[in-house]
Amino acid sequence: MIVFGTRAAHIKSVLSKQAVCPNCNEKGSIIISVFRKHAHIFWIPMFPIGKRGISQCQNCKNVLSTKEMPDSIRNEYIKLKEENKGPLWQFSGLALFVILISWAFYQSGENEKLEQQYLAFPKSGDVYEYKIEGGFYSTLKVIEVNNDSLLVVPNDYEIDKMSKLYKIDKDENYSEEFSFKIAKKEIETMYNSGEIFDINR
Repeated sequence: MIVFGTRAAHIKSVLSKQAVCPNCNEKGSIIISVFRKHAHIFWIPMFPIGKRGISQCQNCKNVLSTKEMPDSIRNEYIKLKEENKGPLWQFSGLALFVILISWAFYQSGENEKLEQQYLAFPKSGDVYEYKIEGGFYSTLKVIEVNNDSLLVVPNDYEIDKMSKLYKIDKDENYSEEFSFKIAKKEIETMYNSGEIFDINR
């Protein structure tokens, strides 16, 4: 279950020296406060979604929302809101998301570089994950490397989920009696076409 919602952070409060309380007519007793709301996921602030404010008379405790404030108090609130931008930590979730996305792209690039190395210089024990017609997936294991070809052995099993291939990638699932030779160029063609989609070493 994803927990999400909004919360508000207090930005600043000031005591107005000029405002008069519309309820008790006391002057200089109004505290004006500014808050900024933010969206959160699992209580991690993602980004701000607007400011709101209240005023409270310290004499009669009357509280007013921005819509209820008379012009004199609202004008002071607007000035206070514009002068105070709010805390940067309300963007922390968004910043974390950007960092994670950047890291994922970096890791993807590094993984692709490694796979290109594995493709150019195969080793015994390399495992190729590949697609099979009908929406199934399986693996090929390299057991011998020659000048222009590889001796590979197919996995005895297939699986219908790409992410679950690790469940069948076990030594006992490769029967060397079914091994066959395949040209390195053929492996490269299968990789470039997407038929082979991952190489594990």
